[in-house]
Parts: sequence; structure tokens; C-alpha cells
Amino acid sequence: MSLNKLGYNLNDRNSHHLKEAERDLTKLAPQVRGVVGDEITMMLQQNEGNIAVVWSGVAAPLVQEGDKYNYVIPKEGSNLWFDNMVIPKTAQNKEGAYKFMNFLLDAKNNKQNTEFVGYATPNKAARQLLPKEIKDDHRFYPTKKEQERLEVYKDLGPEVLSEYNENFLNFKMSLK
Repeated sequence: MSLNKLGYNLNDRNSHHLKEAERDLTKLAPQVRGVVGDEITMMLQQNEGNIAVVWSGVAAPLVQEGDKYNYVIPKEGSNLWFDNMVIPKTAQNKEGAYKFMNFLLDAKNNKQNTEFVGYATPNKAARQLLPKEIKDDHRFYPTKKEQERLEVYKDLGPEVLSEYNENFLNFKMSLK
């Protein structure tokens, strides 16, 4: 978030930029209610915060509740999200795993899953089956222009990842 705000790439490896981003985040600490996971929905619904950084699938049911919530891609940019399915090399039932994956990728099943989980689908056939208010919602299906502001996280290697983690830990320790 701070890397984008400061005009840097989300995959920045420059230690000075990472420290600058840490300082920027730390300035926000007095206003941060917490760094949480699944609890965020409850906190928002109980008015324990006015803004949150959430995954699109977490935002989708909140947005559907009415005008109280909105989901936006910051003008500075954000990460491009992906979900993946993989079959471990050690899987006991690879044939069943492939059948399950094919089941989920079937357009009708994928449409139903997309509506249930709230995450956007990359399955073009399934997207065409979605209600207009979902498939045309640019908050969850960004336009090409909006996609230009999105970046894919890259594997930065253990050394840089350790630096990211240390900077984020310093920020979290500054929370009261």
C-alpha cells in the first residue's frame, strides 16, 4: 500500500524505498485499529473502523448489503489478485483431483461458485452467465485502463522477503 502511495513498484527491492514505506505506514499507526484477517468483516459491521484493506471476495458480500460499503482500487494502484488450483505431486487421487478441477471450471458450476464466494472469475464462459450487475461491476472486474494500475506480486527471494517482513513487523509493533 505504501509502496504504491509513494510511487514505487509493489515488487521494489530498493532498501531505501522499503524503509520509506515502513515509515509511511508507521505514520498511520495511531489510526490503525488492527492488522487482522477474517475478523475484519465483523469489525467493519460493528463500526470498529471506517476503512479496511480487504480481498475482493471479502468486500463483495459487504458491498451487496447496500450503500454503507464500497470497494475501490486505489488510484495509486494495488496488487492483481489470483486464486489457483494445484495438485500436489504426492496426491493420492490425481484422477479425482482433475475431475474436481474440471467440475469447478465448468461454466455453470463456476458461475455458481463465483456468486457464492464473491471473487471475480477468469472463466469467460462463466462470467457471461453472471447477472449483469456482477459481470459489469468494474470494482471486481477492472477495465483495461484500471488494470494498468495493478501489479502482480513476484517472488523476491528469501533475502528481500525477509526485509519486507522485518519492515512490516516494525510497523505492527508500532501499533497500540
